[in-house]
Amino acid sequence: MQRLAVGILFLVHARTARAGNEDTFLFGDQAALTGGAVVASIRDTAAIWYNPAGLAHNQRGRLEVSGTAFSLRVRRIPGGLALDLPSRRAEESIESTQISVTPTAITLARAFSPRLSVGIGLFVSEQDISNFGGSGRESDAGTSLDVAGALRGTVIRYQAGPALGWRATPRLRLGVSLLGVYEERHEFRKLFANAQMTGGAYQTTFLERLVDSEVTRFGLELVAGLQLDAGPWQLGLSARAPRLIVREDAATDNSTSLISKGMSAPTVAESAVDHAPIGAEGTGATHPPRLVAGAARRLRACEVSAEIELRPSGVGDSAQNWVVNARAGLLWLRGDATLLGIGLFSDRSGAGRPATFPDSRVDYYGMSLGWKHRTTVRLHAAESTSSLLFSTTVAARYAVGLGQSTRIRFDFRDTPNSGIVGRVADELEDVTYHELSFYLGTGLEF
Repeated sequence: MQRLAVGILFLVHARTARAGNEDTFLFGDQAALTGGAVVASIRDTAAIWYNPAGLAHNQRGRLEVSGTAFSLRVRRIPGGLALDLPSRRAEESIESTQISVTPTAITLARAFSPRLSVGIGLFVSEQDISNFGGSGRESDAGTSLDVAGALRGTVIRYQAGPALGWRATPRLRLGVSLLGVYEERHEFRKLFANAQMTGGAYQTTFLERLVDSEVTRFGLELVAGLQLDAGPWQLGLSARAPRLIVREDAATDNSTSLISKGMSAPTVAESAVDHAPIGAEGTGATHPPRLVAGAARRLRACEVSAEIELRPSGVGDSAQNWVVNARAGLLWLRGDATLLGIGLFSDRSGAGRPATFPDSRVDYYGMSLGWKHRTTVRLHAAESTSSLLFSTTVAARYAVGLGQSTRIRFDFRDTPNSGIVGRVADELEDVTYHELSFYLGTGLEF
């Protein structure tokens, strides 16, 4: 029965499931070490994403590459599958386990003057690859049920573009990034259910559902920010504009067939073909703006940072509620070349109440822990720069997701008499999800 549960996950609904919320990945070494609490103090090239004002710290050329070397996502819905047979109900948990590798960011920055630095970056802000399949059998005294299903899906989003960081005064830095957005979602789903029955007008029922959908989107996202040195404190503010989708292409082939036969009853033969796009959000603003305010302070060999993020409601399906998130981090410089970090964060969802499977509303809470080592290579005096600085970062991120998810429930109780398979779509289950990932980053300052 467990294989059955995995096999029919996501097969009977007209929305694309998401693995996480807005901040599944951490970009850049400093964010990986502090759980993303960087808006006030970020100094590496990931400032292009978090707060472009941080680029104004840069006085050299910098190239940084980072990736999620290993990511494990475990999502379990207790009682997520229910089959109502004439004399009993069969329930099973639905569990999806995913392992993936993601090259999350490639960034480059160059200082053109002591006050001006420019950068360009490519970020993989979402990746979810799934391949489910299975079959199972359930029966009672009068009904024998065989079910088989499969899902193959890919969700990926790239965001890339230039950024500018400017030191307006010795204490004030300003910055702006303009990121192009490309997103692609593709799913193929199939579900077959065959029931053999006794004691009613119908002896056989066959249900088939096939879905093939694809959505591509092109858009823009603007990020602006500032950083202010206020005595021993560093203050930061960044604003991410609503994601503007300028073009969306969506196509879906969706068919459902039901055939029920009996010796003394008319044959039930129903079929439907629907090409309404699955997962389409339309053009315009599809994701809410995000406002982040934070502060950081250095205490001898340590730097502490904290920030609050606000996301208003009313923009897109994922913003039916206001969201407040918080992040805090600690960096410890151990010697001249080693940096240790720890961070705490929340990644709460703004989605509304789940309505139909696989809708869910899950709030994530977690921590990060990491190590960074820097190596300086001295160059000949005739070279354009006196040294090269290499860095290597290793970090881990864990998050637990708490919330609610809908479940699948098929009703075969009246099928022997009516030839129809019922469906209950709005039942909720409490869920606990887990995300574990390992980050690898490497950098060069020249």
